[in-house]
This record gives sequence, structure tokens and C-alpha cells, in this order.
Amino acid sequence: MQTVTGHPLYDADGKKLGKVVDVLGLSSGTEDIGWLAVKLGLRGVKLVPNTGVEPHEDGFSAPFTKDEITSAPKVPPHFEPAGDDRDALLSHYGVRLAGL
Repeated sequence: MQTVTGHPLYDADGKKLGKVVDVLGLSSGTEDIGWLAVKLGLRGVKLVPNTGVEPHEDGFSAPFTKDEITSAPKVPPHFEPAGDDRDALLSHYGVRLAGL
């Protein structure tokens, strides 16, 4: 995936959500997915799984709606989620990992 940090993220409806401020977990050497930390203005930073993220106009689009992203469980946004935090995010976004 090309560099996404600093670029806008759009939701599944093509609406601009915010700016990608960090990419977490892509270099950990595991088979887990990576996460995009997205600054949503006054709503803070939310983690979005990078599954299905594609180039879109001047940024990238995710296959999730604005409501799905803004209602995601609150977890520390500057660390790759693990344990219960990771499980809650995966469940919220409906993402299943291979082998699970």
C-alpha cells in the first residue's frame, strides 16, 4: 500500500471523514491486518482496519460508513490494538481474520 499518512480518508459513501495520521501494525510481521488512525476533527482519532482500503481521488476510501467509523469502540489510537481492544474493533467492523 502506498503512503497513506497525511491523506484524506473517505467512507463507503464517498464522504470525506478526516485525515490519516498514522498507520499501525503493517510491519509487525504477523498475519494480522493493519490499522489506519484517522483524525475526525472534533471527534478525535478512530482506528479503521485497512482491509478493503483503496485509492480514491486525493486520498483513500474505506468500505465502512461514517456511522460505523464514528461509533467504533474507543481504544488508544497510537498503538496497534491487541487483546480485547482488537477483538472489539474487529467485531464492530465485521472483520474476520484468516484462520479464525
